[in-house]
Amino acid sequence: MSNKVKRELEKIEIPEELHNRAKLGVMQAKKESEKKNQIADNQIPTSPLNKKVAYYKRILIVAAICLTIVSTLTFTPALAAIQEVYNKIFTSEHIDDTGVRMAVISGKGQALDQTFYDKKYDITVHFDRVLTDDKETKLLLTYQSEETNLENHYIDLFEGVSSINLIVESGQKVPLDNVGWGSSYYDSKENKITEALSFASIKEYADQEIRLEIENLTIWNDSGMESLQTTWPLEFKLKPSAVSDRETVEVNKEFTFKGETYNIKQVEFSDLETRVVVTGSDTKLLTDESGMQYRVMSKLEHQFLNARKNSKEYGYSVDDEKSGVFLQSANEKIDPIFSKGEVEGAEDEYVMTFAPVEDRQGSILKVGEEIKIPLTK
Repeated sequence: MSNKVKRELEKIEIPEELHNRAKLGVMQAKKESEKKNQIADNQIPTSPLNKKVAYYKRILIVAAICLTIVSTLTFTPALAAIQEVYNKIFTSEHIDDTGVRMAVISGKGQALDQTFYDKKYDITVHFDRVLTDDKETKLLLTYQSEETNLENHYIDLFEGVSSINLIVESGQKVPLDNVGWGSSYYDSKENKITEALSFASIKEYADQEIRLEIENLTIWNDSGMESLQTTWPLEFKLKPSAVSDRETVEVNKEFTFKGETYNIKQVEFSDLETRVVVTGSDTKLLTDESGMQYRVMSKLEHQFLNARKNSKEYGYSVDDEKSGVFLQSANEKIDPIFSKGEVEGAEDEYVMTFAPVEDRQGSILKVGEEIKIPLTK
């Protein structure tokens, strides 16, 4: 936790009744934490970094308990301040996935609050939250170190050596494929990485105890790709709060753009995203002389990516000065989620991913400056 966030916490005036009720909860949590720490101390030596993490976790417990209790009280400026600080802790504009930020700010998903210490590399891993629906899972985590320089380190499930596996009851590892690229940000001051991993759905395991294992960090540098061989385990019961549904609406509407004809097959609405699935006269797979199939970027995809910009600080974001492809919902522009590039659909399909929308019935696809198609049946 940064000093700025700590100062914000200290400035919050909490009503006496709320303070007393929260303190009782913290005392109970502290007793349970001390028992767990005694067990942990007998197994793994505690580094100064672990002590800092434990201290800050107690502060976070106070904030979390305050939020839970005060939700039953009248809305006050104090509540707004607590909520603002809480959101600052668990969200970041550096995460270039609008769906993730919206979900955490609105309190969706299952809070994990588990810490794993990788003794070999002195890396403290904190698992924050998990969300899953019919097609994808989001696992939010941070990791930092006092000894290992984590710059250029990634849990790269897309094209790196990293992987995430589900361990089933038989002990067999089931690989979970990536969904898009995921989102990552490196804080050089704290030598800390924040990741929003995106991989296959685990919704079918709801209400079950499961174990996930992250294997290997991918290191991208000037000489190419290297790896840090390690395994980070995570065990938890997948609660209903982590699981959400995905609504699919068949659209089947055609439009023409730059001489090509496209058909909007369907739109998928979820708490994490909005997917628009299209086929077109230039989205088909092609075959070369050797029989190998390949895909050429369609004119629609060119238009979609035209508004994309990239920076080290904020990843992929929207260039508002350029035209592109957007959604409109409740008279608001809904931006693409560019970090979900290369999400594969069925053969000949092109998938465009946008932030979640609230007004699903009134959603409109806007291509360039003139084309507008209602995403309804």
